Amino acid sequence: MVILRHKEWFDDRWTYKKIKKRKRLHPGKNAIINRNWSKRLFQNIKKLRKEKGLTQQQLGEMLGVQKSAIAKYENGRVPNLKKETISRLAEIFNVTPNYLLGIDEPSLHGHSHNIDIPLYSDVCCGDGIFVEDNIEEYISLPESLLSSRKDYFCQYADGDSMIDENIQSGDLIIFEKTQQLNNGDVGCFGIEDNIATCKKYFNDSKQHCIILQPANDKYSPIIINEYNYHEFKIIGKLALVISKRN
Repeated sequence: MVILRHKEWFDDRWTYKKIKKRKRLHPGKNAIINRNWSKRLFQNIKKLRKEKGLTQQQLGEMLGVQKSAIAKYENGRVPNLKKETISRLAEIFNVTPNYLLGIDEPSLHGHSHNIDIPLYSDVCCGDGIFVEDNIEEYISLPESLLSSRKDYFCQYADGDSMIDENIQSGDLIIFEKTQQLNNGDVGCFGIEDNIATCKKYFNDSKQHCIILQPANDKYSPIIINEYNYHEFKIIGKLALVISKRN
């Protein structure tokens, strides 16, 4: 059974308190309460580690802890895992923190449901546009279209620089939150402070630069090199396009 108090992420620590030989969970104000959260968390750490083909030693090195700490996590001998630790584990396993805690599993809901995806200001498919930090609204999409293990955000396309990838102005673009892209992937990128753009990603190791390539010949590529790399950030990878023409 899951009791939802708040849909946001939780405070710095979860703490146990023994009352009459029973363990009760005392979360912070931004908490999602799961009576069996600890058991699910430790089981998921072990399961996902094995799915990734990692040893406890390798996972410990990625997390910056000893092998013995990973063994304690998997055996449930660490009652107070920090938010930062859970977030980092989720990042390594490429899942959401909630999934790691056992909250996003379909069996908890008993039926298929929608995923609410935050909508931000328009992303540029032209020369660049400012992106606000504030969420404008949430777009609800069927879970069957996306993975409940991943985090997403969406924006409306503005411009025609990606028309050869079938992205036109006004289309709704859904991105997976990630900083890992392969050459040829379409992604969302932060450039020049708060300016974001949607382009194809290429890492040119010979020229020691990153090329953000439009999918429209009338636009020039954006070159990221040592002079502007400090302003560059990979924000997400294209997951889905919902055309306004449909």
